[in-house]
Amino acid sequence: MKKAIFMAGLLVSVTLFAQQTSADSSIQDKDMDELIVHVNRIPEIKTNSAATVTIISEKQIKEMGKISQDVSQIIGMAVPGLALASNTTSNRSQTLRGRSMLLLIDGIPQSTPLRATDRDIRTIDPAAIERIEVVNGATSIYGNGAIGGVINIITKKNKEGKTFGGQTSFSTTDHDYFDNKKRGFGYRFNQQFYGKKDKFNYLINGTINQTGSAVDGDGEYISPRYGLGDTRTLNLLTKIGYDFNQKNSIEAMYNYYSSTQNTPLVAEGGIYGQSPRIGVIGTKNPNAQNEGTRYNHNAYIKYTSKDIFRNSDLEVSAFAQSLYTVFDYREHNPKKPRWQSTSGQATIRAKKYGLRGQMVSRVNFSDQVKTQFLYGVDYLVDQTSQPLVDKRLWVPEITSYNIAPFLQTKTTFWGDLNLKLGVRYDHINVDVPDYNILPKKDTDPQVHVKGGNLKYDNTSWNVGLSYNRLKELQPFVAYSRGFSIFDLGRTLRDAAADQLSKIETSPVKTDNYEVGAYSQIGNFLSINAAYFYTHSQLGSDLVSKAGFWVVDRSPQKVSGVEVGTNVRIIQELDAGLNFTTFEGRKKSEGSRNWDGYMSGLSIPASKTTMYLSFKPVKQSYFNLYYIHTGTRDRFTLNSKGVYNEGEGKVNPIDLFNFSSGYTLDKITYGIAVENLFNKSYYTPVSMLVARNTEYARGNGRYITLSMTYKF
Repeated sequence: MKKAIFMAGLLVSVTLFAQQTSADSSIQDKDMDELIVHVNRIPEIKTNSAATVTIISEKQIKEMGKISQDVSQIIGMAVPGLALASNTTSNRSQTLRGRSMLLLIDGIPQSTPLRATDRDIRTIDPAAIERIEVVNGATSIYGNGAIGGVINIITKKNKEGKTFGGQTSFSTTDHDYFDNKKRGFGYRFNQQFYGKKDKFNYLINGTINQTGSAVDGDGEYISPRYGLGDTRTLNLLTKIGYDFNQKNSIEAMYNYYSSTQNTPLVAEGGIYGQSPRIGVIGTKNPNAQNEGTRYNHNAYIKYTSKDIFRNSDLEVSAFAQSLYTVFDYREHNPKKPRWQSTSGQATIRAKKYGLRGQMVSRVNFSDQVKTQFLYGVDYLVDQTSQPLVDKRLWVPEITSYNIAPFLQTKTTFWGDLNLKLGVRYDHINVDVPDYNILPKKDTDPQVHVKGGNLKYDNTSWNVGLSYNRLKELQPFVAYSRGFSIFDLGRTLRDAAADQLSKIETSPVKTDNYEVGAYSQIGNFLSINAAYFYTHSQLGSDLVSKAGFWVVDRSPQKVSGVEVGTNVRIIQELDAGLNFTTFEGRKKSEGSRNWDGYMSGLSIPASKTTMYLSFKPVKQSYFNLYYIHTGTRDRFTLNSKGVYNEGEGKVNPIDLFNFSSGYTLDKITYGIAVENLFNKSYYTPVSMLVARNTEYARGNGRYITLSMTYKF
């Protein structure tokens, strides 16, 4: 509490001081694609951020979205340090720099540390997205959950001055348009309206997307377990704004998303390392419900005031999120019993309510020293539970209350040396009711756990230094402290103790170091590179025990390298490359040495992505994308001659995707091809998990034809 009082006093002092000083220079005249508007909360040039930052623009989302409408696949291709998508609804293994990340939609947390859904990324449709901002590496500005980095998805808003406008898009996707025997055909429809009248503006965006059955390169149906085939996705975004005057405005947003699977396929076969798990026409268990995210509601109302005090801008918002996800139906397996030796189907229900108030104040100490202060308070209530469909509780409803004052400063010396300092204090109370452990076997003794209150008090610091005098070499160095209550529900549901106080519920705290540089050579070449290192005394890796993923609390360290480059070969031809490689080590119990490796669920194989973009005329584009993953072979076979789950060998894959478009008057025609050469391959996730039931191939060649009419 003393820390909270100290922080509050410091914030007030900074506010009063800021009101007496002159304004800092604006950066609004810069190219908006260079700004980090929401992720770091202080608008700034990307190269000044003292971190590795990736911005996926609306244009890139549109072009890559023609290949796949899965957001996790889009960011997996575009963001260095982020593992590739799994070609399923789950992003369980899609870590950022080997750690869990905090995913936001317009600043609203989608991730829940109380019980991870592994559906954080697939909670919005690409057609609703204006841009995606990613900060690699832990950041203290957001506190709980951001130990691997932050991904902020920014939804669309009306940016045009016309009274009424919009666009209509329609597309079809198929594995083979000339073979009616396969159920690969899917369709997509998007409608958008927007307008501005006097001080009022609005945008309405709605999408329906129906996929066909997923088919691999050999023409076999892919296993429907957590599958993206035969899935209907609905998304509705509504955004309304009102400008009281040039300095004061209010904005409200609501976004609804659902994605559910209704398939005639059932999973069959699958022998790890030999043959894939496939889908066959069959009959599901009559008790099985269609899996998927039934709903994900996000809403906020936000008030902003520029120069509310002298040289100080205010932003106040209230937000809410509600999520309900249904997982796959599990038949009872006597060798690996789950729920009292019965079949069942798990779900996750989560609700969040939050308030956020922040101010940015600009202070000019002199012509050579200028500072911005960001300060405020976050308040969040998170309620999460994991009931089975039949109402039995696997994880009881846990409620956390989080209040966090924060302060972030950025000082520029002589126009090109930037020093960033920040601190955040999180005070979290987690209420855990009395509950019963759901036994795996009906013969297991009943364990009743006496609940209680968990308290977490954490202060996270960050510091960064960047130097930008020479565009050809703009180095930076940074340190930050990460903090996360990692998947608390997973720990509680497998507890062996009968009291909450006897269960290991300590948070993950990481020390994160990064050194890197941006380089801009003329108008034709840009390069960025970074080396990073993170360390934690308590780990957050997942390991399999008796068929269940449990949290491995062993000490862990992760280190690696990221490199990205973009080059303009000629005026009409651009090319780019991203390369990432990193490794994670851990200490076994009682060991002083780093004698083990983190599992493949946290540490992926190296990744290289490349693109070529050719624009022969202004109205057209042709893009070719290449994806390569390396080999990760860190584990040996066990006594049974197989790999432990999560420790499988990952072999290289090479994939090509293509997209193109041509605009004629108000209509844009497009064609895109996923897996251009119809390669048959196993996804990296299916290889590393080393489970027969998840040993599945990726999509074969899929062709998408699209048309968009803008009015």
